[in-house]
Amino acid sequence: MKIEKLDHVALYLSDRDAAAEFLTAHLGFHVVDHTERYTLVGAGGRIGKLTLFDAPEASTPRPGVIKRINIRVADPRSSAAKLPREANVEQRDTGYFFTGPEGLPFALVPGEGEFKDYDLEGLVLRSRDPERSARSFVQMGFVHSSATTVKAGEYSLRLGPDAPDRDEQEMLFHVGCLVDSAEDHRKEAEEQGFEIQDFVEGPNTLAVFVRGPEDVSVEYVEHKPTFSLT
Repeated sequence: MKIEKLDHVALYLSDRDAAAEFLTAHLGFHVVDHTERYTLVGAGGRIGKLTLFDAPEASTPRPGVIKRINIRVADPRSSAAKLPREANVEQRDTGYFFTGPEGLPFALVPGEGEFKDYDLEGLVLRSRDPERSARSFVQMGFVHSSATTVKAGEYSLRLGPDAPDRDEQEMLFHVGCLVDSAEDHRKEAEEQGFEIQDFVEGPNTLAVFVRGPEDVSVEYVEHKPTFSLT
């Protein structure tokens, strides 16, 4: 199993329109795509994005397994100054931590790579056993960066030693990763004993959803030749 890169982080939110408004007003994102099912936001269609879904009816999603979503920026200090007072910005050695829509935790971190001003840097997830979870993600096609960090292309997924609260509706829907062949990844995941959650064919994509460590759903998505985002 081999992942090309992280494409998006899919989230459940109570009010995705309000969340999209916050992200586009204060973080240099724009709406990349909008449908009845989801709102896709990011600084560009070909770099890391957030996909916002409506939370299941009568639920109130909480960060749960998400400890933090990191956003890399060219100038963290300047970017932090654009955030509203209610974001409760706190400067730390690793960046500027703040609270996003519906209590979703974020951080602005210094960025390098092929992006202009804003891009996802990665995710920090809570894990009961970070090293074991990291090894499982490597089996799923991520690349080891350290004992508790894996990479999907240039994007990072870090595991922190915090047990997630499973009594509430999770904000994290899935982690979407680009691959050459969704079908090949479905077969390999089955051979390795991973649980296949779903296989979906859309107009421009093929996607297989596989349950990973900490119950994190990984979407392996293949773009058809007709796929196009700007």
